[in-house]
Amino acid sequence: MELKQFGKDHWSTFAYAEYCCVDSRGMLDNRRLRINENKRPIRSRSNGLGWDPKYGTRAKNGSIPDPEHDDIDCLEDLEREGFIEFGTLANLTVKLTDEGKVVAAALRSHKADGGQFSTFEWNLESK
Repeated sequence: MELKQFGKDHWSTFAYAEYCCVDSRGMLDNRRLRINENKRPIRSRSNGLGWDPKYGTRAKNGSIPDPEHDDIDCLEDLEREGFIEFGTLANLTVKLTDEGKVVAAALRSHKADGGQFSTFEWNLESK
């Protein structure tokens, strides 16, 4: 998914990744991720019931363009945009890039001002 389409799921996953960098040495907990068990060799204990297409990643407009898109895909999208360095499925770790630290600060400010993940927008001109 492209940056301009990032909505609630991408930005909340990014906020979780930033939290993990600060408090957990970058180690992600798969229980806190939406993982499509049909396409990943690891289980997510967060939903406990398996994958359902309604869990697919929501775009900025609230639609679910790809019902198979999960938080691992979101992390890969965030890495492609240059905000994080993502490990592997066997090593669920993440590291913020310098640009990612700037985005994280902007996201925190947005949330502190009462904004929602779904309404956050990163300045596309900075890319």
